[in-house]
Amino acid sequence: MKINVEEAIEKTKEYLSKTVFSKIRYDFSKYSTFYLFTTENLSYLEKLEVAGKDALTVTGSFDQALNLIFLGANRVGNFDTNHLSLYFAKLKMAALSCLSYHEYLTFFLGEKMLDYKLYLKLRNSLETPFLKYWDFLYELFQYDGQKIVDSRLVDKTSDVKKVIQSNPYLKSEDNYNKTKERMKSVTVTFSDKNLLEIGQEEKEIYDIMLFSNIEYYLVWDINATMSEAEYVDFIKNQASQALRENGVIQMAYQYNYRYKKVTHLYKTMLHKWLEKNKKEYDKKEYLEAFKKIIFMGGTLKKNIEMTPDVEDCVYLYVKNKSKSR
Repeated sequence: MKINVEEAIEKTKEYLSKTVFSKIRYDFSKYSTFYLFTTENLSYLEKLEVAGKDALTVTGSFDQALNLIFLGANRVGNFDTNHLSLYFAKLKMAALSCLSYHEYLTFFLGEKMLDYKLYLKLRNSLETPFLKYWDFLYELFQYDGQKIVDSRLVDKTSDVKKVIQSNPYLKSEDNYNKTKERMKSVTVTFSDKNLLEIGQEEKEIYDIMLFSNIEYYLVWDINATMSEAEYVDFIKNQASQALRENGVIQMAYQYNYRYKKVTHLYKTMLHKWLEKNKKEYDKKEYLEAFKKIIFMGGTLKKNIEMTPDVEDCVYLYVKNKSKSR
């Protein structure tokens, strides 16, 4: 992935100076808002076999990658069309390497987020282009990290409890320190690929792929570009080309899938399509190919507590020999 810090700085200035934003479409441009933390409950990753595996994930807040590292992944590739996600990921990597567990939580979730004093403690661990970018941001916002967080650059959450509950690597100081140690030996790479480019002349092969909730924007969003059938076809016939046999693709994330054991009427279009088209597969092949993990949710809505009453769901595609022939 080509790094152009001068372009990043200029585009950030332009983005911050914009006065008109769409109220119905999230901005997925090359330089746009980045996530401070995941909006998903990534505890479901503990139900997958991650140790020793090669994984590919959307960069996003970089929490998917950090949880994969904590769970023992051998290699973690990241992809995101938003270049600022890379700049933020590098900040998180530097923070992990330099800060204690409590300092890390204070830096990203304290009363004064991205506190400049803590930034000074980690800044020398940033590689040159990323150091230049973050120094620029702090200077632009008068060395007040909270002003950076409060700007349109950051999609943020201040709910410490939910962030910790949603991230296995943050659930304890011991988990955090294990992640810090494992980071030293894990290969972490970055790409500015679009999701729909995955599987096209792929040089790297993976055991696990995490596509977060991108399916929603491709299939459900007001500017959706794919049907449910086209998305499933992309997963089965293109993305899976970069997946080893018995590998797993997390193909969709459903928020608030179930409440008090009653499945929500607001199911994903993907869920409806899979149910409708079961007959296209023999029963054994269908059960082997498409799976669900249902788990405690409520992370997206600030007014919903994370309790067993609220459940989220991820949809998985599993590749095996019979389907790859």
